[in-house]
Amino acid sequence: MKTIQEKINQKEDELKKLKIQLEEEKDKSEWIYIKELKIEVQTKINHKGKSYDELKEEFGEEYLEENLPTYNELKELRNLEYKGKYKLGLENTWEFVNQEDLIAKEKGKVARFGADSGGLGLDADRGSGGSDSDLGVRFVRRNIKKK
Repeated sequence: MKTIQEKINQKEDELKKLKIQLEEEKDKSEWIYIKELKIEVQTKINHKGKSYDELKEEFGEEYLEENLPTYNELKELRNLEYKGKYKLGLENTWEFVNQEDLIAKEKGKVARFGADSGGLGLDADRGSGGSDSDLGVRFVRRNIKKK
């Protein structure tokens, strides 16, 4: 027989799966296919004001690691936007990206991509509990097969 805590954990896992499904079923106009990178990306930042820990609680760490953009993906998207190909609001943005530095990741650090009219940068050594009203997340879908 399951303990009450086990039942709670099971329901929390089910809720995470439903939240992921809801995120993936969002209005198609909120996603755009980027043929140059062969990914779909959300057209705007979501979940502003939440810490990485809160996002991890809401979606699960595995989902975040698989669906957060990388620094290089956002850099390339910003360059494509500059050339007039897409409109994603990357001239002025602050968002979580996939932590690709294994040493920092092992220490529990998260990565953030920041850009404004003066340039862009990667901040890969912040704690996972910090949040800001401008800091958010933009998910990507990889392995998209479109022409």
